[in-house]
Amino acid sequence: MPTRDEKNATYIADEDDLRSAAGEKFLRMKYSGRLERLRAYFGERYRGIRLLDAGIGYGMFLKALEETGLSDLHGMDPFPDSIGIARRNTSARLAEGDINDPAWPFERNSFDAITCLDVVEHLKEPAVFFRRAHDYLREGGIVIVTTPNGGLPYRMRPIPLVGFRDRNTTHINVHPPAYWRRLALDNGYEIVDEWKGEYLTHIRLIPKILAALCRLLRLDHRRIPVVNSFEQSYGMVLRPVR
Repeated sequence: MPTRDEKNATYIADEDDLRSAAGEKFLRMKYSGRLERLRAYFGERYRGIRLLDAGIGYGMFLKALEETGLSDLHGMDPFPDSIGIARRNTSARLAEGDINDPAWPFERNSFDAITCLDVVEHLKEPAVFFRRAHDYLREGGIVIVTTPNGGLPYRMRPIPLVGFRDRNTTHINVHPPAYWRRLALDNGYEIVDEWKGEYLTHIRLIPKILAALCRLLRLDHRRIPVVNSFEQSYGMVLRPVR
C-alpha cells in the first residue's frame, strides 16, 4: 500500500513517518493549539459538534479529533489518492472536493466548525476559502485557519547557512499575520483568537538558543513577543459577522 500520494505536491509528508513515534510526537505538538481552541470555544458542547476539515492531507488531524471524542467528522480533499491513505487513519466521512469549487459536497449551513490547516498558503486566491466557508457554517459556528508564519524569520530561510529552505514549492502565498488578519476581516469575520505556535524554526541556531532559554526560565515561548516570531505557524479562530 502506498504511504505517499505522489500526485499531491502540496503534502510532502510520508504516512509511515507520521505514524512513527517521532511523527506522533511531532503531530501532538503541531495540533495542540488547534485542539485547545476548539475545546475552549465549544466547552461542554465540544463532543457533539459537527466538523469539516478542508484539505485533509492523510487524515491525521481528523484522527487526533477522534481521539478526543468527536464522532461527527467530515473531510474534503481534491486528491483521491490522499483520501485513500486518509481512510486508513480516520473513520471520518470523506469526500472529494476542491476549496475553489463553486459548491462543496456538503449541505450548506451544516457545520459547527470548519478547519483549514496549512492549506490557504497553497491557494492562488486564499480569499476564496474565507468566502466559501461562510456558506457551510451554522449560526454560531467558527473557522480555524493555520498557515506558515510568514514574518521576517521565514523570509530569511533562503539565506545560505542561515535559514532552512522551504522544501514545499507549492507554498505560493506565505504572508505575515497582518495579511491574514486583514483578509479575514475583509471577508466578513471577526477574530475570536489568534496565536503563533507549534515549534521554533525557520533559521539555524537562534531558535534553539531561544527555546533553551525559555525552558530554563519556565516561559512559554509562544507568548513572548519577538521570540514567537520564530514560531512555525500562525493561527486564527474566526466567527462570521452575520
